[in-house]
Amino acid sequence: MLSPLDGPAKQDVVSVDNITVVEVKVDATPMVDRKVVSLQADGKFRVYFGDGTNIPNAALLLSDGIKQPKDTLRSYEAGGAQQVFVLSDTGASINVTIVERA
Repeated sequence: MLSPLDGPAKQDVVSVDNITVVEVKVDATPMVDRKVVSLQADGKFRVYFGDGTNIPNAALLLSDGIKQPKDTLRSYEAGGAQQVFVLSDTGASINVTIVERA
């Protein structure tokens, strides 16, 4: 269960396709004191938690990533050091709203 959050938050919308894996972050680097990432998109997409050694490829996200349906808001526990990646699960580009919360 998620603990109450009282810190700052950052929010942005990024365009994601089904070819290029995108790391979930609002700025150039993830929020250092981030505890939760909330994601919502206007299309189906995949969420993948990285192992910190390299950026996964699109095939890995499509086969092993967590499926997230269109227009659903989900929150994932993910500290600033935890890499989180997204990839469109459709043939078109989609817009993913990212919220990093501390």
